[in-house]
Amino acid sequence: MHATQRFLDRQAFVSFETNSPNELAKRAVPSAHWKPLPLAASVRARYNSSVTSVSQSTCLKVLFFGRLKDLIGRAEDSVNFADAATIEQLFALYAARNPELAKYRPSLVASRNQEFAAWDTPLRPGDEVAFLPPVSGG
Repeated sequence: MHATQRFLDRQAFVSFETNSPNELAKRAVPSAHWKPLPLAASVRARYNSSVTSVSQSTCLKVLFFGRLKDLIGRAEDSVNFADAATIEQLFALYAARNPELAKYRPSLVASRNQEFAAWDTPLRPGDEVAFLPPVSGG
């Protein structure tokens, strides 16, 4: 056996021998003035600092009318979209999926929650957005 190992074994034995349960109990009881130490400010400041922020996702109900409904293949859709999105960005998402939609953009009107809205209107969770082509009739 190596000399260092014998020394460590002896220290462990002595430590075990002198640390009777009563002695350990006496040392374990905190004094009346004992208070836990607060965490260092630098540790708290860096907690989760390496975690990148995740943008909130927004669930939207999207409605298509007229020719748009035929191009998309349905009258209603649900989509998760970034929190700071606008109606214009939402339309661009659908136009990227179906490029023929883009040619209708100049003549479309948009609504948010059943009220006409500007294309730069921000979207919020639960909004209902509708894209309306011009209507002709007689």
